[in-house]
Amino acid sequence: MIPPDRTALVVLGMHRGGTSAFTGTAVRLGLAGPKTPMVPAEDNPAGYYESVPLMLMNHHILLFAKCAWNLCLHFEPAQLDAMLPASDRAPLREALRHEFGDTADFVFKDPRLCLTLPVWLPELRQMAARVRVLMVLRHPLEVAQSLERRSQVKPEDAAGLWLHHMLEAEQASRGMARAVARYDDLLRGWRGCMARAGQVMDLAWPVPIGQAAAEVDAFLAAESRHHKASEASAVIGPEPVREMVDGAWMALRQLEVAPEAPGPVASLDDIRDRFAAWRRKMFPPGYHVVFDSA
Repeated sequence: MIPPDRTALVVLGMHRGGTSAFTGTAVRLGLAGPKTPMVPAEDNPAGYYESVPLMLMNHHILLFAKCAWNLCLHFEPAQLDAMLPASDRAPLREALRHEFGDTADFVFKDPRLCLTLPVWLPELRQMAARVRVLMVLRHPLEVAQSLERRSQVKPEDAAGLWLHHMLEAEQASRGMARAVARYDDLLRGWRGCMARAGQVMDLAWPVPIGQAAAEVDAFLAAESRHHKASEASAVIGPEPVREMVDGAWMALRQLEVAPEAPGPVASLDDIRDRFAAWRRKMFPPGYHVVFDSA
């Protein structure tokens, strides 16, 4: 039985995109994190707030689709429903119950959700009466620089990965109660940023912002940031990807003001169609990737 007042907050955003900072802030504002969180590491000493079992399940879903988060440009997330029928999704439900089954409102974060959210949504709706989405934006150049430092991903490759993740996250969450927020805004003024996000999502933070202020201030003070880019444009990656990255960055920023605004949504649809055509050209049907499945 669905708890009558439970809310599940899904945090969407690219790897190295600020999702850990937002999720850690949401936990300090009263949402339950996972029972089995990833331990902090050198690249994220303040913590990931990410469930190990759910992350591994997402990883294996992508492996089943013959891709991985960093080898995914040939992958069409819309095909997951057909590839993973409802009868095979019991393990997703069981993992969610293990991590969040006895909590009140909770937060579910994993950057892979940008690509796998559609298969999780039915299970989340079995767990919570309300599902809300917080979509996190960080300048793609900062993401690329951080990925190069942590994972040795070339910036020209990171541009396409950022675009694929963010376009799919936006499309999959469209029509849901969602807020779009920037990592910069969280670090500059988290109180206003989280208050506005909660209002837009129709989510009352269980712990009032004033009550959590000292704890959140201390948490974000420890947030490691090594890269800062201009906010004006995002021209990175090879042609024609760089123009699409810049257009998507501008359109996504407009969704901060109105998360379903028709102009930016239409722009994102156009970019998504053009990017899909480019991906099919670069990675035609039958394209096969070889990667370490460990």
